[in-house]
Amino acid sequence: MIPIVKGCEPAALAEAKRIIRNTPDATFCYESLRGESKRKLLEALLAEQGHLCAYCMCRIGTDGHPATIEHLIPQHPTDSAADGELSLSYRNMVAVCDGRGGKTCDKQRGNASMTVDPTRRHTLETIYYHRDGRIDAKDESVQHDIQITLGLNNSHTNLCADRFESMRTIEKVVASTIKRRRIEDNRSAKKMICLKILKKFESQTDMKDEYLGAKLFVARKLVSKFDSD
Repeated sequence: MIPIVKGCEPAALAEAKRIIRNTPDATFCYESLRGESKRKLLEALLAEQGHLCAYCMCRIGTDGHPATIEHLIPQHPTDSAADGELSLSYRNMVAVCDGRGGKTCDKQRGNASMTVDPTRRHTLETIYYHRDGRIDAKDESVQHDIQITLGLNNSHTNLCADRFESMRTIEKVVASTIKRRRIEDNRSAKKMICLKILKKFESQTDMKDEYLGAKLFVARKLVSKFDSD
């Protein structure tokens, strides 16, 4: 999971909200949005997120990778009344995957409230990854959200294995580059290799790498390792 920087409200959503307000007997809420408006809204969210699920970071919005709109604060929360204004707030929306048959992400979450929020950077600060690809957090509330509420370590999915392979690939690239350049004893050169990889990941925008959160984690860890060797 990585921070999502929310942009301005798309013109299509602003226009749809205007139409709903001016339509007699229409309820001002997300459920009143029509198909074309939802399609354009989803396109804006996908572009904003680099076509990655806001929660599990798999590829979404391309052929064979369906996407849907998720409300960070649920439309029908279990602990408070529904809020039509909030359900149409762009800042409350992200794009997510299909939930793998109800095992992960918004399909696993349902209407549960959460502490973790990819649009609020500080809620992601204690997240880290184990070598086997499991995602974890030092904050107990965030840990519960990612492991239980969102099911991001569900053993009946390939999430952990995919994250493991993503991280291992980076380690292999670094190790092979160091060996090829014969710089095993050059701490500074090894660190520069890792910094270059890290900057490449940090600069991605349009179509980001799958499981980018795990890749960033291991790249930063390698930079720190060679900085302290």
